[in-house]
Amino acid sequence: MTSPKAKGERFLAVAGETMSVLQVARLLRNKLGSKARRVPRFQAPDWMMRLAARRNPLARAALPLLGKVRRSTSAKAQNLLGWKPRGNAEMIVATAESLIRLGLVKT
Repeated sequence: MTSPKAKGERFLAVAGETMSVLQVARLLRNKLGSKARRVPRFQAPDWMMRLAARRNPLARAALPLLGKVRRSTSAKAQNLLGWKPRGNAEMIVATAESLIRLGLVKT
């Protein structure tokens, strides 16, 4: 962020279409094989999250997000800085591989 245009600005580093957690999980299982054996295979239905929220603070915090899709764009970074994002799949897999390599995620 050395461009003078970036001074005092905030930018989102996103690429492509929004992906659900389930889509990300499928991508990781497909690309990482056995290293992704602990990645979830299904998405909990809303009713299950509501039930879990009765006792679990993390599930409770997620309730307002149920059924909502958040969309973001990196157009500002692309226009002002000439930044070109890598594709979603490439970034997600690279991040997962890095987390595994650093021992931050158990496989």
